[in-house]
Amino acid sequence: MQNFLKQSDQNPVALETIFEALGTTNRILVSAYRERIAAGEALKRAEERVRALHERLSVFQPESELSLLNASAGCSSVPVGKDAFLLLRESKRFSALSEKAFSITTRALSALWEIHARCGTVPSRAEVEHTLSLVNDEDIMLDEEAQTAELRIFGQSVDLGAIAKGYAADEVRRILIEGGITGALINLGGTVSVIGESKHVGIQHPDRTTGIPMGHVSICDACAVTSGDYERYYEVDGTRYHHIVDPRTGYPSRSGLRSVTLIGESALALDALSTAVFVLGAEKGLPLIQQAGLEAVFVTDQLDVFCTDGLRGNFELL
Repeated sequence: MQNFLKQSDQNPVALETIFEALGTTNRILVSAYRERIAAGEALKRAEERVRALHERLSVFQPESELSLLNASAGCSSVPVGKDAFLLLRESKRFSALSEKAFSITTRALSALWEIHARCGTVPSRAEVEHTLSLVNDEDIMLDEEAQTAELRIFGQSVDLGAIAKGYAADEVRRILIEGGITGALINLGGTVSVIGESKHVGIQHPDRTTGIPMGHVSICDACAVTSGDYERYYEVDGTRYHHIVDPRTGYPSRSGLRSVTLIGESALALDALSTAVFVLGAEKGLPLIQQAGLEAVFVTDQLDVFCTDGLRGNFELL
């Protein structure tokens, strides 16, 4: 844990921690609080909470609840903790809400594309169709009374990577507020949550080096999550294949968007819905955004940028 003090404009002394978990670099900067010792303790609890979620939910941890669930696919149910159960239930809900544009049963499909990415090849249609038969969030069987989960078909596997960071950010926010913190910037690998006064959140330029924005939006006591095609991709014969796979087709999404940034109160919801809207595209995704009461910034294939009405005057193109 890198927990240190620094000067800031918001408060004479700010508290900050930077650490690795959930497959990314996480930064929590506390800029205002009621009592310094309590704030430091809350910051420590917040980091510990994120690390604990990593241990329980990461599919790259052999003994995690998700790894045990995947290993038991098609055979038996397994007990899961309240965090995993909640996220599995919410994932099923967002899958149904988005008409299957969001799915956590795409792990086998993503693994297929990752293998071909390392080889610089494209999977055959037969490979894609075979693996696509394992993608169906309705096959996640949950027993709330027994607190167990089961995957119906042998070979199925889930990955909560598209929703876990949002949940973790919400948990960090809760812990900090309970600890008397009144100003903070939470950034869990690009899943951003702001406590207190307004902060600028950059919208990454899809064709520029990481950290170079094409615009920014100001948010206050809210969260921002971006899904885009520029983080992981490869090219074969001039065609670009990125990492966000459409669960309905088995191929990288071709929705006309390079990125979508959603603004709202729940980072968990934004995490799931930003992926769903990226897959659906702006036109089909807009009703989903409006239904959830969110705001959005879209970047199209032509690098045109537009936002929902609630962000007019709050988004600046650089």
